[in-house]
Amino acid sequence: MGACNFIQFKIAKTPREAFDELVWSVEWEHGHDPYNGTISTTSLSRKAPKVIRKRFTKKAFDDAYKVAEADDWGEKWESRVIDCGATKGGHMWAFYGWASC
Repeated sequence: MGACNFIQFKIAKTPREAFDELVWSVEWEHGHDPYNGTISTTSLSRKAPKVIRKRFTKKAFDDAYKVAEADDWGEKWESRVIDCGATKGGHMWAFYGWASC
């Protein structure tokens, strides 16, 4: 049993909505294996989202990777949240952490 880091992006109104949609998507694709190495093996962090932009631009993707790397990809079994800014349909949310694999 190990861990692999991940970062995933999703547009939604709230971090919870985005997280739930991402988990559903990877469970559909990778199954319910508790060691599948995806976001589905984590829980949503209770920490407030780190805001890196007010309005989303493509540069936010690079900025989100830098935040995740600076945080050493967070904690195992936890998805930390970055608010990459407002966009059509809500906000672009980035989730990162260590997944069980």
